[in-house]
Amino acid sequence: MLRRPTLPLLFALILLPATPLLAQTAAPAAAPGAALPNWEQLSPAQREALWAPLRDRWNSADAGQRQRMLAHGQRWQSMSPEERDKARRGLRRFEHMSPEQREQARALFGQMRTLSPAQRDALRERWSQMTPEQRKDWVRENPPPPAKPR
Repeated sequence: MLRRPTLPLLFALILLPATPLLAQTAAPAAAPGAALPNWEQLSPAQREALWAPLRDRWNSADAGQRQRMLAHGQRWQSMSPEERDKARRGLRRFEHMSPEQREQARALFGQMRTLSPAQRDALRERWSQMTPEQRKDWVRENPPPPAKPR
């Protein structure tokens, strides 16, 4: 018995007239490694796609979270390009850490914020000479400050 591929053929025939419309509404994908345009050259749809997640986050934030978001934006604007690069590198390093390494980093950061530059240098030197077990003990004795709600 000869079976006809009617269902796939039917779908193809139904969708065929819509392909030019679909091609016009879809944003062209950039080739890997291709230079992407500056903000000013982005289409309104591309800009909206970039802004939408921030808008959603802002709208769902409480007053304290909104204040922190504004403060972060203002601090970012005041940074030099070198400081911004350093911040990006630090964030990438943090993202690639294990949960244990993140806890250690939070504990160290929380402690370092309370120390003078000389005390920071001393702690950094002491930390570099600690064994993994000593570091775990140090983190237990100096837990990271509680995380602020996001």
